Amino acid sequence: MNVSEITFGNVYATLSQVDLSDYKMKKGKFDYLSWSDAINVMMEYYPQFTYEFLPETYEENGTVMTHCIVRIGHLERSMWLPVMDFNNNSSQNPTTRQIQDARMRCLVKCLAVYGLGLYIFRGEDLPDATKDKEEKAVVTTNYSLVSANGEDLGIYLGEQELMKELRSQLGVKKDSITDDHKAFFRVNKSTIATALQNAHSGTDAHTSLNRLVAYYHDVWSEDEEEKTK
Repeated sequence: MNVSEITFGNVYATLSQVDLSDYKMKKGKFDYLSWSDAINVMMEYYPQFTYEFLPETYEENGTVMTHCIVRIGHLERSMWLPVMDFNNNSSQNPTTRQIQDARMRCLVKCLAVYGLGLYIFRGEDLPDATKDKEEKAVVTTNYSLVSANGEDLGIYLGEQELMKELRSQLGVKKDSITDDHKAFFRVNKSTIATALQNAHSGTDAHTSLNRLVAYYHDVWSEDEEEKTK
């Protein structure tokens, strides 16, 4: 077919009829099509197709959205997809490997808009209360820390990032804690208390924050002691 004769309609009519039974795989409760198989099929029908990945979008809560464009001749379709974990929940602060995997999944989804394996994605976007609850847990809080004399030290995204900075400021053995360490803990106690409340039980951040509070128990309990006087 001449490039000028290619239309969205005839591309969809062609690709939507491709039998992918031999390629379809299972992941959890959903079927999916491997990116390598998708490219093989595209090379059979439209070897002139090209694809491009746009810069990722980094959200304030640490999650990342990938973007892809697929071109067949003069036709162009775009798609987006969040970087997800093995449960299909948004990943917070994903690795480069996770971003790479999400890009290739985004490519397959963009090809589906042209018709290739579109039926495979049926039901993927249906409301799911459990998934929504898990997604909500990804949303993080920004925390700010100050030095003992009130100097702003910056903003930290989530409990994990906050704990990294607290370790650098307070990460000493219990018998090595100085008055300066206590002063730093004291001026940031409300921030630490909020983070401890927000941290999910069983996470590294929750465990580390509890250990930190135990180390500085005398400073932590000052308010309670004042109330009892």
